[in-house]
Parts: sequence; C-alpha cells; structure tokens
Amino acid sequence: MRRLGATALAALLAAALLAGCGSKETAAPKLSVQASQEGTSLVVRVSTENWQPGKDGHVHIYLNDGPEAMIYGYTYTVPDIEPGQYKIHVELANTRHENIGVSETIYFEVKP
Repeated sequence: MRRLGATALAALLAAALLAGCGSKETAAPKLSVQASQEGTSLVVRVSTENWQPGKDGHVHIYLNDGPEAMIYGYTYTVPDIEPGQYKIHVELANTRHENIGVSETIYFEVKP
C-alpha cells in the first residue's frame, strides 16, 4: 500500500507540473511606426511590445511597396530622400524572414 501511495503521489505531482507548463500565455507582439524628416533624411522609428528585433527576429521596411531595408533595431534612416508622399509599410519577421502577422502602414510627406 505504501508503494502505491508513493506512485500515486508522484503521478499527481507530475500531472500538476505538466498542467502548469501549458497555461502560461505569452502576450501578442505589438508594433507602432512613426516617421519624421530630419533635414533631407526620412527617419522611420519602430516601437514594439512583447517582441525585440535581434532577439525574436527582425524588421522589414518597405517604401512605396518596394523593399527598402531589413533592420535589427528600432530606427532606420533614408538619407537624401526626394520630396514627396511616401507609403511606409513595416512588418515584424521571424529569423526565417517570414512575416509573423504584425505590421503597420503609415503615410508621410517629405518636404523640400
């Protein structure tokens, strides 16, 4: 009987530990994008929550629907950019360059 009690106790403890493993939920990544003009440069600033470039993946930046950059930080500068309206699309990507489903598009006018 004593052996059965120890086995039952071990099974109960194992079940409790395993149940705790799956219950921890991770918060979904969030993204915010801002742009500014500094002289003749366009500066794109990325803010994230629950996700870090370089640790969880990297950031893809597109200007006017074309690929522009892949960065492992929070700021990207386009020097000597022509004046005009720009569509800036930013997405978070995993280490395999796959979009993880978190993106934002903003529009910004670069003035002469």
